[in-house]
Amino acid sequence: MDSGFRSPLYKKTSFLLRRLSIKNRLLTAFLITSLLPVAIVAFYSNQIYEASITDKISAYSSQTLTELTRNISRELGQYETLSENIIINDSIQYGLTSYAALSDIDKNTLQTRIRNELGPQFFSFSNLSNIVIMTNDGATFFDLGYQWYPDNQLSSMVQQTEGAPRNAYWSYLRSNRGSTVIALSRKIYSAENLNLQIGYLVITMDEKVFARNMFQSVDLGQDSSVYITDRSGATISSSTSSLPQGSLNQADLTARIEKQHESGRLQSFQTKIRSKQYLVSSTYIDAADWYLVGLIPHSYIVSELGDLRGNIALLCLLTLILSSAIGLWIYDSINSPLRSLLRYAKRIHKGRFDPIPKPVAPPDEMQQLTITIHDMVTELKLLIRQVQLEQQAKREAELKMLQAQINPHFLFNTLNSLKWSAMLSGNESLTQGIGSLSELLRNTILDREELIPLSKEMANLRHYSNIQRIRYGDSFELECQPVEPDEDVIVPKFILQPIVENSILHGAAHNKRILISISFAFHRSDLILTLSDDGKGFDPAELEHKDHTGSRLSGIGIPNVHERIQLHYGAAFGLRTESAPGQGTTTVLTLPLHFVQEEDKAYV
Repeated sequence: MDSGFRSPLYKKTSFLLRRLSIKNRLLTAFLITSLLPVAIVAFYSNQIYEASITDKISAYSSQTLTELTRNISRELGQYETLSENIIINDSIQYGLTSYAALSDIDKNTLQTRIRNELGPQFFSFSNLSNIVIMTNDGATFFDLGYQWYPDNQLSSMVQQTEGAPRNAYWSYLRSNRGSTVIALSRKIYSAENLNLQIGYLVITMDEKVFARNMFQSVDLGQDSSVYITDRSGATISSSTSSLPQGSLNQADLTARIEKQHESGRLQSFQTKIRSKQYLVSSTYIDAADWYLVGLIPHSYIVSELGDLRGNIALLCLLTLILSSAIGLWIYDSINSPLRSLLRYAKRIHKGRFDPIPKPVAPPDEMQQLTITIHDMVTELKLLIRQVQLEQQAKREAELKMLQAQINPHFLFNTLNSLKWSAMLSGNESLTQGIGSLSELLRNTILDREELIPLSKEMANLRHYSNIQRIRYGDSFELECQPVEPDEDVIVPKFILQPIVENSILHGAAHNKRILISISFAFHRSDLILTLSDDGKGFDPAELEHKDHTGSRLSGIGIPNVHERIQLHYGAAFGLRTESAPGQGTTTVLTLPLHFVQEEDKAYV
């Protein structure tokens, strides 16, 4: 992607990702790209599979409840048929019409006749509980089971019969013994005058037997339940003891079912009942104006998804392991050459420029980077070697120039002084001067070594002092600290002579003999050379505006000494001069400490 088209959000996100290691970024990328599709497919499959199972269970439950509704309607229809046979019975018609005129003996005789006439029909119903026939004013004319229903339940029920469709009202009752029954109440009309009501009929059936006969073969799933409810939400009968008869079971649920019924289509739906999710299916029992409701727990519906979810979790785990392994493998293929390059960069940082072998790996970006660094280091090493050779050539050229540039004027004055000294006096200074000049010229012209022992540098300085004493007499005195064999160190040639020459030429005061002292000391890994004189001194500020090269043996001067030391040993070494008018001059040279004995051992 072109960096010019990257949004600020993209750049910010990339910056945050760069705070993570390459390893963590690769693992995160592999986990996201591998687990995310699996998770999406798993979630989608779970939803589709759950919806499919729900639809199938919903269809199965609706079909089961429809068949169960037929059975219940058939059972209720049989009781309605029984009630019609009872209503048209001649003995019952006679008894209700003449009830007020009958004596107790006639009533008992009539009741016995009714039992004999209708007994076979009564006992053909296994769950028949009781039959009660009442007059219009509520007096009991016939009672088959002699059960008592408290709280005027019978009176309330027969009142509900008024206006009931088909002259049949279905409800429930609870006897004084606690038994629950399903009750049918009907008005009894005269057979001779159908508009004349002569009494009431109440037929009850045992709810437990009814529930066992109707619900025992029905299985909608684990923890499912089936129950019959009226429009108020009261339970008429159920397949479970958790829904006792008469209990109000989710009136809002019944209202929703009734609303669907009024719209002409009952459909399954999901809802929460006591904090649990259920699939609700229902059918309408037209014979009794009831609803048959089936409750299927959502946990049962998704129970079959357990194996699928376990397999998906196992697949995600295997994908996680495989993605992590692949991510670590790819990370190692990237990190291994990176670690090699990092180690090599640290070697370069320490000044080790040994080139690494060119890689033979496949031509990826890491190989190209490695080859580029290899070529760069090789080129850098060549450049450093070239600079070293140039610096060495420069030092040799300067030394040769130092050796070759013996000031003719100095030689002329020296030889002229020797000549006149030989002519005017025959002292030994002539012999000493000629000997010192001979040694000095030999060390200057014939000895081409750039680095010499400090003891030899001190000897050259004494020869130079002897020659200058011929010219300047006793105007100066030179004191040199003796160099013991175990203290002898390596120094560049002719680093003391220009400084001493400067003291002799510019430090001498009128009619005053100056003392030039040379000492050395070792400080840690450094050699400290100190040259001091008690001459007239100078103002360093004025020296910046003057050329002090002069007419000297070196022809190069003190600045050249400082540059040569730094060329040899680096910017951390060199010389510094301190002086003040009337207080003399002190020059301190700092060089790395290299003993002569160690240098000799290095070449053994």
